Amino acid sequence: FFVVIGIPASIPMIIQNAPLLLLFVVLIMLVNLIVSLILGRLFKFTLEEILLVCNANVGGPTTAAAMAISKGWRTLVGPILVIGTVGYVVGNYAGTIIYLITTRLL
Repeated sequence: FFVVIGIPASIPMIIQNAPLLLLFVVLIMLVNLIVSLILGRLFKFTLEEILLVCNANVGGPTTAAAMAISKGWRTLVGPILVIGTVGYVVGNYAGTIIYLITTRLL
């Protein structure tokens, strides 16, 4: 799965063709990590849980589950799959609502 997804990726090609997009994505990922670390510590989550949530936000539940398995956090595999899937559901509805609002305002 990960090999098939990663085969067409070429960092030099991305830098050459879309450097601002790459910068934007890196910035969004850093903000996600920082906010997740701050809120995670505030709500007393473990570092493992926070890192898995960040991974699920960026790569989806499958990559987060793979990270949990590779790190030996087997008790967190089930919960991260559920949370990642809930994130997909909420994100789809939120994206649709935002699209409908912005297209009606413009």
